[in-house]
Amino acid sequence: MGEQAPPLSALWSGAAARAAWRRYWVRDTVAGLSDTAIHYGLRALPVGWCARIGWRLGIWRGSRHRTWHARALGNVRRLRPELDDAAVDRTVRQMWGHVGSTMAEFSALPRIWDSDRVAVEGLENLEAARATGRPRIVAALHLGNWEMVGPTMLALGENGFDVYQPPRNRFEQRIANSVRRRFADHLLAPGRATARLLYKALADEGRSVVLYVDEFQNRRVHAPFFGRPLRLDGNLARVVRLARMADAVILPAYCLREEHGRFRVHILPPVRVGSEKDRSGLAQDVARLDAIITPIIRRHIEQWFMLHDLVLDDA
Repeated sequence: MGEQAPPLSALWSGAAARAAWRRYWVRDTVAGLSDTAIHYGLRALPVGWCARIGWRLGIWRGSRHRTWHARALGNVRRLRPELDDAAVDRTVRQMWGHVGSTMAEFSALPRIWDSDRVAVEGLENLEAARATGRPRIVAALHLGNWEMVGPTMLALGENGFDVYQPPRNRFEQRIANSVRRRFADHLLAPGRATARLLYKALADEGRSVVLYVDEFQNRRVHAPFFGRPLRLDGNLARVVRLARMADAVILPAYCLREEHGRFRVHILPPVRVGSEKDRSGLAQDVARLDAIITPIIRRHIEQWFMLHDLVLDDA
């Protein structure tokens, strides 16, 4: 269910209610109408043009957001200390370009999914996971255009669920629903009911699940840890707990943009974790999965969507 529209009476109901009314009726409306016009305008263009236009818009918009831009620069300096200042600047510009392309490519997703624009590397790892006879959890990353991972796994025969975060803006939600309509039966919004459905799908039905482990939630990027204290909240730990409960294997996977409108989905070797009974090993399993995804994100940090949100000094 979508967000309830604040009534006009909210304007006389306190500062928080007024702010919610202005955000819903003014800010969201202006941004939503603009995004809707751009979406349908780009949908009429070739895929490569969408990606190129998005790349330029991403650099233009991102570099003008001072807080995000400064944070991204600082994160690259700390995570890739071997880069000089020029390389750091270039990396962050590329990051904004990738973000812009991903947003613009949303207008062309059905055409990308139905084309030869997505290659797959690591099919042998998927087969190895299937050979175990255990259910599979795809631990996905927000690299490249992450919208390719779930549909690609479905195209490879994985009859599973993909958990996604619905946009708060109602206009963006309508766009997302229209694009993802063909996969609607496989998409779940996060929540307690979803957690129960995921366990049932894995343990009872032998289906697969796609979960993004580097999510931005509660105003923080939980994973990778990048030297921060290991924590057992966030999706990285949830994936490990779910795998232990359902006796599932974990398949790390991610997508990289190889050129405008062309991608490669990488599937890594399956990871086995401890049993649910061995609770003492939970932290070790989380740390082991973190050690797998951390170097991937460092190596391709210019394609990581969470770079401008990451706060390395949070506790």
